[in-house]
Amino acid sequence: MERLNDVDEYVDVWTRTMLEIWREKIERLNVVYTGHLHQSFQSSINATVQGTTVSMRFAYYGIYQALGVGKGYTHGNGGDLKILDPEYRQKHRYDKRRKVGPGAGGYLTSGKPRKSRDWYSKKLYMSLRAIVEDLARICADNASSILCTGLSDIRSTLR
Repeated sequence: MERLNDVDEYVDVWTRTMLEIWREKIERLNVVYTGHLHQSFQSSINATVQGTTVSMRFAYYGIYQALGVGKGYTHGNGGDLKILDPEYRQKHRYDKRRKVGPGAGGYLTSGKPRKSRDWYSKKLYMSLRAIVEDLARICADNASSILCTGLSDIRSTLR
């Protein structure tokens, strides 16, 4: 990305780039069966006197894909996931390819246990660290420019 010095422009470019990175990541991880998650990305930037807020939204379903959970995985089970036990999977025929979806007319599962396909958290964390550093640089550059201009004006007035 080209070095930007305007905070508003930087935040706008960063947000668009982040959404594009997420789209590419879900394509590489093959989380695009229906395309719903891919099409659900939205962002908004709200700048006020107190600061700028960046909101990025996507289908809630994307969190389940990233964590490798969904039907059969319950909150608070202490990590004992019966659905991952080979005997349980065989008994309930989860180890075989089968139709799922509306009226079992949807798609075929792989028959393998779910795996996490983290498409957002690592990229988001790394990008947040980068934007913090870049915004600090931009603000420092702007502040030093203001100070230098002010000192130059004072110096020329005193001569």
